Amino acid sequence: MINETAESRIASKGYFTKLIAVSVGHFFNDFYMNLVPPILFMFVAAMGLTLAQQAFIAFVITSSGSFAQPFIGYVVDKKGKPWLLTLSMIWIAFWMSISGVISNYYLLVFVVGIGALASALYHPLGSAMAVKLAKNSRGRSLSVFMTIGGFAASVAPVVAIPIVERFGLKSLIFFIVPGLVTAFFMHLARIHTVALNPPESGAASPSEKLELRAVRWLSFLVYISSSRVLVRSFLVTFGVQIMLLGQWDVKIAGAVLSGYLFANSFGTIIGGVANDAMGSKKALILFNGLSILCMAAIVLSSGTLMLAGFVVMGIALGGSNTANVVMAHELLPRNINMATGLIMGMSGGIGGLMMLLFGKLSDLQGLLMSSTYILVPLALSVLAALLLPEKRMPAEGQSNPQ
Repeated sequence: MINETAESRIASKGYFTKLIAVSVGHFFNDFYMNLVPPILFMFVAAMGLTLAQQAFIAFVITSSGSFAQPFIGYVVDKKGKPWLLTLSMIWIAFWMSISGVISNYYLLVFVVGIGALASALYHPLGSAMAVKLAKNSRGRSLSVFMTIGGFAASVAPVVAIPIVERFGLKSLIFFIVPGLVTAFFMHLARIHTVALNPPESGAASPSEKLELRAVRWLSFLVYISSSRVLVRSFLVTFGVQIMLLGQWDVKIAGAVLSGYLFANSFGTIIGGVANDAMGSKKALILFNGLSILCMAAIVLSSGTLMLAGFVVMGIALGGSNTANVVMAHELLPRNINMATGLIMGMSGGIGGLMMLLFGKLSDLQGLLMSSTYILVPLALSVLAALLLPEKRMPAEGQSNPQ
C-alpha cells in the first residue's frame, strides 16, 4: 500500500509537470504566432511595405497555421511522435525571431510562412497529449492547456512593441531565447516519453455520413467564424496604426491592443456562460451584434470610445467563438473533431483570404475607410446567426430521406 501510494504520487507529479510543460509550450507557440503582425508597421521603414503587403504577411502566418492543420493533424493521428512538440517549439522560435534581420519582402514572407507551420503541428499534437495525460480529468487538462496558451496573444504586442521600438527590428533575434529555454524545459519534463497510441477504430457507421441540412447550417457557422478571424486579424495587424491615426501614443496603442487580445481570451469564458444561459443561437446574435457596435466605435471615434471599442471587441469575438464551436458540435454530434476542424481550421484560412481583400482596400481607399467596410461582413454575421436553427439538429437516423 505504501509503495502504491508513493508510485501514485510520482505519477501525479509527472502528469502535472508534463501538462505544464506542454501548456507553456502552447503559450510560446501562440506568442511567436502573434509576434510579427502587431509590429509590421515597423517593417515599413525598412522595406517600404504597403498595407496590402502587410495584410499578405498576416495572411501567410494565419493560413500556414490553419489550412495546414487538418492535414498535419491527420498525419499526427497516424504517426505522431511526442518529441515533435519540442522540435516545433525550436522551429517556430528560430524562424519568427530571425524575421527582424530580414530586409527583403519575399524572404520575409517565406520565413514567417515556414515558421508558422509549427503551429499547425503543435495544436493537434499538443491537444492529443493533454488528453492522453488527463487520465480521469480530460476537461481539466484541456482547460489548462488552452487557457495558458490563450493568453499568449495578449502578451506578444505589449512585450514586442516597446522592445522593437527602442532597440530596432534586429532585437527580435533575442526572442529566440525563451523558445529555446521552453524547449529545454519540455525535454526535462520528458514529454517525449508520453505514449500517443491512437485508439483502435472499427468500421465506420452508416449514421456518420453528413446530413445535408447540417452541412447547410455549418456553412453559416463557418462564415461567422471566418468573419471573426477577419476582424481579429485586421485589428491585430492594423490596430496600432488605426490608434496612431487617432493621435494616440504608440505605447498606449500597444497596451490597448494587448488588452483587446486579453479580453478575447476572457470573452471565451463569458461566451461559455452566455451559451449555457441563453443557447448558442442567441449568444451568437448577442456577441456578433456587440461586435458591430464596437467596430463602429473604433472607426467613428478617435477618443477614449475608440480604445473602449477595441477592448470590448475582444470580449465580443471571444464570446462568439464559444457559441460557434458548441453549435457546430450540436450539428455534428458524431463528428465533433470534423466540426472543430471546420470552425477552427478552415475558418482561419478563409478569414485570412478575406484579410487580403481588406488589405488591398486599405491601400486603395485608406485604412480608416477600409475599417468602415468591416461593418459589412459583421452585419452579415448577425444575419447568418438569425437564420440558424434555434435548437440542436435531430439525429441523422430521425431525419427525412432526401
